[in-house]
Amino acid sequence: MNFHPDYHIFANITLKKLAASIIACFHSVYDPGSFQFSQSIEPFTLQITCQKWGDIGRVVCSESQTGKTELRFDPPQGIAPDVANAYEKLVREECLNVKWTLADILSQDDQVVITLSEALYKKRLERQQEFIVWLLDQLQIFGYSDMGSPFPSVNSAPTDKIDRHFDFPIQGTPAQFGVMIRQFASLLSSQAESQKLLCQVSLTGNKDTLQIPADANPVEVKIVLAKNQIAINAHLLPSSGSLLRVQLRGEKNVWLIWDKIRNELEKLGWFALPEILEPSKTVEIKVEPQQIETSTPAEVWMMIPNIGANRDIVRFWYQGLTCGQIATRVGLTKKTILNRINRLRKDYGIQIVPYRKSNFIKKPKDVPN
Repeated sequence: MNFHPDYHIFANITLKKLAASIIACFHSVYDPGSFQFSQSIEPFTLQITCQKWGDIGRVVCSESQTGKTELRFDPPQGIAPDVANAYEKLVREECLNVKWTLADILSQDDQVVITLSEALYKKRLERQQEFIVWLLDQLQIFGYSDMGSPFPSVNSAPTDKIDRHFDFPIQGTPAQFGVMIRQFASLLSSQAESQKLLCQVSLTGNKDTLQIPADANPVEVKIVLAKNQIAINAHLLPSSGSLLRVQLRGEKNVWLIWDKIRNELEKLGWFALPEILEPSKTVEIKVEPQQIETSTPAEVWMMIPNIGANRDIVRFWYQGLTCGQIATRVGLTKKTILNRINRLRKDYGIQIVPYRKSNFIKKPKDVPN
């Protein structure tokens, strides 16, 4: 596959909603695998990383001159010598061929670094291609079914035939979903383009049922319109809410039926996109002459080693974000953020990762060098 550095998509959607939909794709139910994101300081920009290979570029949502929202994929950053050396063992084992062996034997240090850098960058581009294909595939679930792909060779199956399975978490019980979908299907069938829509709601092992017990679990739904069919099994989740196991079969416009169902779930408050936070504005900190040698909060988080999302987590903690807001930005769960903050506080001390009573951090009185 060849990378298209200028590949971009235009959509009639707000910047905030598109960015929120992209973040929603990183929910564990959609199997992001080793792909992770962190929210950049730049508005509506996500830095994408691979757990194994590091930086694989950025996803940028911006407003075009035509007023539409543009989705752009920026390539990874160039490979610095220290980065190439850090990945030497991995690159040598999985990427390099005879070229590396010759360079190594001849002790051409500069050539070795160049070879490492080229091989690592090529691997990062490959992972970015795989990420783009995965992301565009997941975005269909959230209403973006016509974005296409920059890599035509990946999609060898006919695009006008759909056979897609995915899971979709919602609030509410399976029984409540069954009642809701029956009423909604009745409303849809009253519209001209959906007059022949059929909806069947049943319990396991039974045919269509008119009465749905409040504790029904699971609930099976089948919707048919012309050549399109949607099958949904609603299962109660252990914590709260339900998991919809969805199967779409038919022509490409079967996505339009699913879009209407998802929009109705959103109106009812049973589904919501992640909250997108605007990047915090930089606050100028005035330091008295006698305080010059004391580190300010803006500097303290730099004392945390830049491993994974640790430094970003502490930085957002100093900016006053809650654990939930930090989780949204770095692509982790709220519980993971809380545990990570407690662990970092234990490792580096309360002066580096302080407790707080509100959303604002007080400046530490004394910070060790």
